[in-house]
Amino acid sequence: MPNVLRILFLVLVLPALLVAQGEGAPVVKSFGQPGEVGSFRVGFSKQTGGIVWLQATDHYQSLEAANNIDRTTGDYLLLVDNGNHALRLFQAAGGVFGKDPANAEWQMEDIDGGVKFTLADDKGLVLEKVFLHEPQARGFTVTLTLKNVSSDAVGNQAFSLAGPSLVSPKQASLFGDVSVAIAAPIGDGEVKIAKPHEEGLPQLVEVNAKMLSFAGSSNRFFGAFLFPKDDASRQALTQLAVETVPPRHGVTPEDNASTRVVYGLQLAVPFKALSTSVSYGVYFGPKSYRVFDTLPDPELFEPILDNDLSPPCCGGITIPGGKQMAMLLLGLLGWFYDFLGNWGLAIILLTILVRGAMFPLNFRMQKAMRKFGAKMAKLKPKMDAMKKQYADDQKAYQQAMIAFNREHKVMPPIGGCLPIFLTMPIYLGLFTALRTAYDLRQQPFMSWIDDLSTSDALFSLGFWPDDFNLLPLLWIGLFVTMTLRQPLPTDPQQRQMQMMMRFMPIMFGVMLYTYASALLLYMVTSMLWSLVESSIVKKILGPADPNAGMVPTPM
Repeated sequence: MPNVLRILFLVLVLPALLVAQGEGAPVVKSFGQPGEVGSFRVGFSKQTGGIVWLQATDHYQSLEAANNIDRTTGDYLLLVDNGNHALRLFQAAGGVFGKDPANAEWQMEDIDGGVKFTLADDKGLVLEKVFLHEPQARGFTVTLTLKNVSSDAVGNQAFSLAGPSLVSPKQASLFGDVSVAIAAPIGDGEVKIAKPHEEGLPQLVEVNAKMLSFAGSSNRFFGAFLFPKDDASRQALTQLAVETVPPRHGVTPEDNASTRVVYGLQLAVPFKALSTSVSYGVYFGPKSYRVFDTLPDPELFEPILDNDLSPPCCGGITIPGGKQMAMLLLGLLGWFYDFLGNWGLAIILLTILVRGAMFPLNFRMQKAMRKFGAKMAKLKPKMDAMKKQYADDQKAYQQAMIAFNREHKVMPPIGGCLPIFLTMPIYLGLFTALRTAYDLRQQPFMSWIDDLSTSDALFSLGFWPDDFNLLPLLWIGLFVTMTLRQPLPTDPQQRQMQMMMRFMPIMFGVMLYTYASALLLYMVTSMLWSLVESSIVKKILGPADPNAGMVPTPM
């Protein structure tokens, strides 16, 4: 039990207590040229040997910054910025190392492609921490070395390594913030996910650290993940925990709380003149299948995308097949983008493909409903007579109707709602995919739609809801037009349902008003297709019979 308590104190309590105190200005280093894949600006601290902040200089804070001709360093995307310093080492109380590595003056020197920190404890032990830039891997290799110069110390030295915490900007999303911590084991083990704790308390991650594939933090578009470079480094891990990090400086209302993983590890104290080393890769970059495919290990970080594409919906209900549909749609979108060179056009083409493939089925259902309506029109006089005959005996009327329906085989086509049931998984899959689709970030479509990952702000209102977004209003207008073109059913229940349906577009439009314009572009295109399709069906089959009931409109 004492060892367990030591580990808990080491991993959960100590990092929160040893915050930065009296630290000087960070030393700024650039890795790679701005605009090159995997290039960074990093502020290092000599007092902690850690990262104070990190910018990805191949990404930009905003669309305005990306379009800025006179670009400044402030235009680059800030990924890491917290007071605890990423990749900062802490050691347990009573350790053999003679100095506190979390609050000591490290020696810092430039090396080829990186920086090296050195800390001697004046008792014969030396700690080295090397950051080596790996542009193809979009990050760094961090090597920790414990050298024994002249110490007689023996045993193991326990440390904890504070992982990076990503800046997590607020976003408009029906699913809320998507900042999580993740720990993925090697093989088919269970992936652990931890959201920021409401009360900011630390959380243990129940995963075998010695079987760790990677662990780290993510926000809507980006991830910061640490992974062992070899088996010896993996075996050095002892425990993982998740800390909740408040918004930047604790007061920034534009950001959400985020997470960071604290990695417990143990280094063997080497014999004199020898050293012990562990090495970890650290990824700072986008979450995207297309980006992951360019990494040395393309499948390493895919579990985080599996999580992003499997969100709960409607109060915690998981969408069956939602992840598979989202993956398929993202793959098709990527293929269309490679062909067209515009993500907006790719979405339109995908919509046309999906709705076009559904047209034969929808036409068949419309035809079946019209046939049913014609049959109901012939039987309606008899049904009205029965209703009048049994006006004072509801139970007898129900029994008579059951017998009547059985005699005349009155049953609506079973597939009348099939088109909507088939398109809903596609709609929900696309909704899910666009929730965290990095590939659409700061990607223009046309005119005022200059970022498909945000709402299509035509102009600023100066009051809530801040911007005038045209696409959701256009979709509402098209949906209302579609419902008004459908005749009201003669059946009272269906008539009441369709009357209610005429108000649903307003509710959906309000819910999706600030959602990504990519989704609204799909919905508007789909509704335009529905209007054209209904005109074609009407011309071929004639007007819809109100006795046939209504056929839901695919979105």
